[in-house]
Amino acid sequence: MAEANYWQRMQASRLRRRSLLRAAARAGIGVAGLTLVGCGDDDDDTELVLVESEPEQTAMPRQRPRQQASQAQQAQQIRAQQQAEQAEQQDRASSNGQQEIQPQEKDSQQSSQEVIFGSVVRGGDLRLSTPARAHDYFDPHRAVFGSTQFWMGFYMNNVVRWRNKAQAIMEADICSLPETPDEETYVFRVDQGARFWDEFPTEGGRLVTSEDIRVNFQRHIDGRDATGAEDGTFPHRDSYAKTATMDTPDELTFLARTDGPDATWLGVPLGPFGWITSPEAIAEFGDQWRDDPTNILLSSGTGMTIPRSYDPDIGLELERNPNFWKSGVDGLPLPYFDRVTLASMEDPTAIETAYRGREISIGGFPLSSIQVETLSSDFPDHPTGNVPFGFTIITGWFNFNRDWSGWDGLGNPYLDRRFAQAMHLAVDRYLMIDAVYLGSGKPTGQEDTPWFNTFWAIPEEELLSTPGFRPDREADIEEARTLLDASGYDVGRPIRLIAPEFWEVTYPGVLETERAMYHDALGIEVQFDVEPFPVILQRLIDGSYPGSGPQWTNAPVELDPTTAYHNRFIPGGSWNYFHYDYEPMAEIVKTMRVTIDQEVRRDLAHQAQRIAFGTHPDHGLDGISPTPGVMNGIAPSIWWPFMHRGEDSLQFAHDSHRHDDTWIDVFHPDYPT
Repeated sequence: MAEANYWQRMQASRLRRRSLLRAAARAGIGVAGLTLVGCGDDDDDTELVLVESEPEQTAMPRQRPRQQASQAQQAQQIRAQQQAEQAEQQDRASSNGQQEIQPQEKDSQQSSQEVIFGSVVRGGDLRLSTPARAHDYFDPHRAVFGSTQFWMGFYMNNVVRWRNKAQAIMEADICSLPETPDEETYVFRVDQGARFWDEFPTEGGRLVTSEDIRVNFQRHIDGRDATGAEDGTFPHRDSYAKTATMDTPDELTFLARTDGPDATWLGVPLGPFGWITSPEAIAEFGDQWRDDPTNILLSSGTGMTIPRSYDPDIGLELERNPNFWKSGVDGLPLPYFDRVTLASMEDPTAIETAYRGREISIGGFPLSSIQVETLSSDFPDHPTGNVPFGFTIITGWFNFNRDWSGWDGLGNPYLDRRFAQAMHLAVDRYLMIDAVYLGSGKPTGQEDTPWFNTFWAIPEEELLSTPGFRPDREADIEEARTLLDASGYDVGRPIRLIAPEFWEVTYPGVLETERAMYHDALGIEVQFDVEPFPVILQRLIDGSYPGSGPQWTNAPVELDPTTAYHNRFIPGGSWNYFHYDYEPMAEIVKTMRVTIDQEVRRDLAHQAQRIAFGTHPDHGLDGISPTPGVMNGIAPSIWWPFMHRGEDSLQFAHDSHRHDDTWIDVFHPDYPT
């Protein structure tokens, strides 16, 4: 299972066009609606899989002898109990005129840890570590931080979702996969069992309707706060604005239409901003989600757990939703576990210690590969896995805003692209790979096309000959100094950058490494303001961000970069925080959006990357990106044998929703009581 090499499997999943058409037809999805269709190399023979509604269950291990007899007896009891419950539910449903029988909470006298069906054990606490202070908003439409999006995956649902992004496998969620009667229309059918939590402001746990979905889409499109003022904290506004019209012909049917064919539209409901919250919560809480960002109790969703507490120094507590409409193999509501505990931990040594003490069930980022190797040596029966770390570490963020007067009021030096490129080349990627990931990483061109995305990224051999990515450090330094001199920048003027406080906490001493790196390459003093993420986000929104050295950025929402390019490289785009404005790039991106042929779109993406790198022969440095990439690491993971998780919970980003069929053997001798 997890021991299989992740990126070898990705390369093995190549797409034949005929297979794509057959799979698309089976799924009721037009070719125009497929947003991720080639994640292997340039060969054209990957098999695309689209899954309609049945959740894939984790393969179950053989039962231990001490459990078999009791499990058989309890299974019979459970079946009898279920039949009685179903009969009772049917009576209630008939008397209330309901069409669907909704799952009910188990009898309060029966502990969930006593419910066993076959080999699956119910109960237990899924314990993970998390950087709890790396958080922005508990608003499902505003949250951009990867950590917050990971938490939300446990308690929110999408219209449709990825089962496995890297393998281009989609599946139903609140709705079935869409029917596409033409290239501009998407028809979604709401799952008749999908319901909101039985929590304020949706007491009673009402059913989800097509109007709820329309309201969520419209909130993105409007991009305004509760007073009606334009609000820059809706980063996916442009993605949703591609929806030309919406219709709700009945309570279970949602129709979305685009203005012409759009190769990127289906990425909208699939992305991590596609969670559905209740209109009641939007009306009740509104800007509290923005202005009171630590209050997780304002959440309203449909997911498998319900959030109960958040403290940036302690972590998060989530409790299973007893009325979740998706069922496990035992016919009862998922998830199998009772709670999710996300303990606030940032230091890798503390995480390793917590894992050894069984305070957390899974050890992952920011554990190093060396730490996981040591743990695996000490616990040889513990499963392990590797996954490409989705959050790119970029060279820096360069502010191209003409209205910004610089960090010291002396003007914006990034307006001269030679200065920006000099700062980019001054970063030693290979030193950063060693410093941050102890050598377990690879150079990455752009954050939207990480190294493991071999179909969309430019060929690795080309990347490694590109200035800034080539192993020849001396050549980069020489070119950086030449560019700096040509820009006329005063080397006596210190450069002031921002660094997230969590960056230095996770990798102590990394800012001093960066200072020395810039000084050695350019002979300039670099000063860092260490700030929390909310301050960083606000500076991005108001256009006064002074730039940064290497740090994390978000994982790609999807491997096809078309939507990301549209939001990032077009003036006014919802991700265009750095005021990038280069018309030839905008034309390429607009063409990508309406290009259905994925190979042609890939070639356009390569052109866009060469412009962003400054290596396109027709454009020079005029169109370089304000966010050049550095690397993506290889994130190792290890977990205790009482944890039973599927392969799809090991993805490069946004995979927490795939823990809905994870189960915990609370009878395992290693499980902490």
